[in-house]
Amino acid sequence: MRPSLKILLPLSFLVLLVAVCLFLWVSREHQLPSEQFARDQFDAHRSDYAHFVALIRQDPGTKSIRNDGNPTAGPADSRFAPEYHELMRRIGAQFVDVREDGSVEFALWGSGCAICSDSYMGVRYFPEDHNPRARLAWAPKLVSSLESKRLPQERSSVADGLYVVQLEPEWFLYRLQTK
Repeated sequence: MRPSLKILLPLSFLVLLVAVCLFLWVSREHQLPSEQFARDQFDAHRSDYAHFVALIRQDPGTKSIRNDGNPTAGPADSRFAPEYHELMRRIGAQFVDVREDGSVEFALWGSGCAICSDSYMGVRYFPEDHNPRARLAWAPKLVSSLESKRLPQERSSVADGLYVVQLEPEWFLYRLQTK
């Protein structure tokens, strides 16, 4: 066998293997919990969510909070970081986003990346005193269920959007789906 084939054949196999792995990783099914599981999680941690929102409202510079409790955007008050961290741990949040309208999204399940679709599910607080003039990337769509088969479809998958199911007057379960 010629030296170039000894190198080219394993290299071709490696490129093919990487391509298959990348395809499988990008196209993997997002494993989100059942809506009932999410409702039960909210019920079990209702007071933690309320306390978290109260802290955020005292810290108006907060725009996003990582799972370690540290704010990642805006001039947030770092004195709240230890308490944010403890609440994140208790409710199991991956991250928390505070929107311009005053709503707060607690991302509990899902995944996403720059080259793949995002699918997150969690709890959303939408205050009665929200800012109706705020510009949002995703306007929430009230639906009867967050189950994939009951949401709008596009190319045999859930269409992009922010879908919400109301739990209480200011509390919702949400699912954010983007491609």
